Amino acid sequence: MDISNAERAQLANAVDADLLIRLHANGAADRSVSGLFTLYPAAIKGWTDDIAAESKAAAELVQRHLVAETGADDDGIHPRSDLTGFNWSDVPAILAELGYMTNPAEDRLLASPAYQDKIVQGFVKAVEEFLRTR
Repeated sequence: MDISNAERAQLANAVDADLLIRLHANGAADRSVSGLFTLYPAAIKGWTDDIAAESKAAAELVQRHLVAETGADDDGIHPRSDLTGFNWSDVPAILAELGYMTNPAEDRLLASPAYQDKIVQGFVKAVEEFLRTR
């Protein structure tokens, strides 16, 4: 579906989703940069402060489980205040940066069905834990 990130957030809002998850593969000028990280909305009073804590909790779980399943470098979790997919969301939201397409080794992994299965397993474990502890 070709929709904007704001529209993705609005769709999650409309169905009262438990968690909005966006997936992305990163890029960097330095082809040696590797690893995965997870973004979550920074707490902005009157805007995202109502979803920031739950989003951060989800980001921590996703990051932990993705790293455990894939063995990728752990580049941590980071708040962002400038992403429309977060700023339009009324439900907890995260964006997982699953690796760097500009890193040849990581790009091969990202294209591998076996590695993709590891990513899926990481998400499944994280979401199940998030829903149990919510």
